[in-house]
Amino acid sequence: MEKGALGNAIRTARIKMNLTQEQVAEMVDISPVHYMHLESEHRMPSVKVLFKLCDILNLSLDSLMFLSTNNSLLIQELNNYAHKCTDKQLQVILAAMQVMVAQNTAES
Repeated sequence: MEKGALGNAIRTARIKMNLTQEQVAEMVDISPVHYMHLESEHRMPSVKVLFKLCDILNLSLDSLMFLSTNNSLLIQELNNYAHKCTDKQLQVILAAMQVMVAQNTAES
């Protein structure tokens, strides 16, 4: 994971949910200063705090651990929405993605 990726992902998720640092800190049961250090990556979260952050900010742990590609934030956002879809909706999305990838491969 590149430096700053975890803090940026946490910050981005917090902002998308229209939460302040203080609000998230209270929900996670840590001090606001400690939370600010997590976003700036001056400190790394404990496993317990990381799990709470994922739950509160609707992040998947695996998407946080593998933040290395340029489109990882888009993949994370897709993943967050996918968890809210029905199986039927997911099948439609998967079929559309398969068609788009096949078209890109054919054009290359």
